[in-house]
Amino acid sequence: MAASPSLRVLAVVLLAVSLRLAGATVSIEDACKQHTKHPELCVKELSSANPEMRAAALNGGLAGLAELSLSLASQQGAETVAFVKGLEKMPGGMPPQCLEDCVAKFQEAVADLKRSEAAMAEPKAKDVPSVQGWLAAAKNDGDTCMGNCNRIEGGGDLEIVDKIGDLTKMCSIALSLTDASVHNRTGTA
Repeated sequence: MAASPSLRVLAVVLLAVSLRLAGATVSIEDACKQHTKHPELCVKELSSANPEMRAAALNGGLAGLAELSLSLASQQGAETVAFVKGLEKMPGGMPPQCLEDCVAKFQEAVADLKRSEAAMAEPKAKDVPSVQGWLAAAKNDGDTCMGNCNRIEGGGDLEIVDKIGDLTKMCSIALSLTDASVHNRTGTA
């Protein structure tokens, strides 16, 4: 007994839908809006990444975007360390002890971000709990950089606050996307 034309059409439609779902990818915009507290910054940063890195991340679904956000946060952390080190040369900048404390905290944050990046890049066994811990520690290091410093007039104090805020947001984005990649398997390719 041959299948009716309507059953064959239904079978083809179901096959097409299942194939599409199996290879489903997530866009940067959707991932950022659905999973992060800073969707505008997330879209801006992930979209401006090197085209090859961005394409590879998109092919990896949420996990790929999480890895890209970790890489970008790590890069931003290294840039922040260089910026903070440069503040000692600015007249009216931050007190030397404060600068030393901030540089040390940001270097710790960068080390945590690098560990997170390496752990997420492991193809077989991603150590997500450690990644989440390192990201939280990096975010905290950035947040507490200015903790015991008395900012003085002039210098780069407002700029450093902006840089700390941006790094904190990137750590938050990476943490959110990492968490989403673990708990939302439908967003992976």
